[in-house]
Amino acid sequence: MLVVSPCVSAPLAGALVFISTTGDALMGGAALFSLALGMGVPLLLVGTFGTTLLPRAGAWMNGIKAAFGILLLGVAIWLVERLVPGSIALLLWAGLAIGSALALGALTVNQGQGWPRVRQAAGLMLLVWGIALVIGASRGGDDPLRPLAVANPVAGSSSAEAASVARDITTVEDLDALHASLAESDEPAFVNFTADWCISCKVMERDVYPAPEVAGQLANFRRINVNVTDSDATSREVLDHFQLFGPPSLLFFNGGEELRDARVQGQVNAPQLASHLKGVLDWLESRQG
Repeated sequence: MLVVSPCVSAPLAGALVFISTTGDALMGGAALFSLALGMGVPLLLVGTFGTTLLPRAGAWMNGIKAAFGILLLGVAIWLVERLVPGSIALLLWAGLAIGSALALGALTVNQGQGWPRVRQAAGLMLLVWGIALVIGASRGGDDPLRPLAVANPVAGSSSAEAASVARDITTVEDLDALHASLAESDEPAFVNFTADWCISCKVMERDVYPAPEVAGQLANFRRINVNVTDSDATSREVLDHFQLFGPPSLLFFNGGEELRDARVQGQVNAPQLASHLKGVLDWLESRQG
């Protein structure tokens, strides 16, 4: 258990969040039972038949170790992304891509036939990607999958600007002022719990909110960000006030009252959020009618 617990902690936390959010004890128990089977059965099989099921060590293991080393470096960069500026993160990805390309023999001449040529082709693609990452970082980009997107803004950015965030709140005092202002307004409010370290929040800010179908719906809401980046007592108090586990969490208010059934917790894509926003707006219109 001590050996596998670091790998199990993330899915275990996800299952517990699902149980606490939905209150479905049966489904939650089934998820935990499946998690236990997935963790225990492979260990029993390896412990019992390890010598016959596992391949023997050899020279091929050096390539496997190198591949997993690169993957671990990628995970490290992915974790560091939440702490450094986007352009610095792109440079880190560029270093990993270019270093991997050179290790695969991207610039080696007179490669042998067969797999060496395949490795060199993969290295050349990584080299081109690494150079694109460096260019993107110099332009202020922050998306490793679209390093040159800064030069060509995505469609819908003007719509996203129209649905700009009204204000940021970080403290309980801000919450009191928020409740007062929402109670005095008939405009529905879209409250987005976010944090600088939240990767899902960054993905939604980059790909979901600027999408035309989502930005058009958000234009009907007053947008408010609740920033819980600081993992301190104040952020915890703000989350506890709304009985939330953490970001990303999307809440909807009308006339100072939260539409509790309209809550969205966790990452969603653009079509899902657009459909949800339309449902909320339709419900509000029917209520007013």
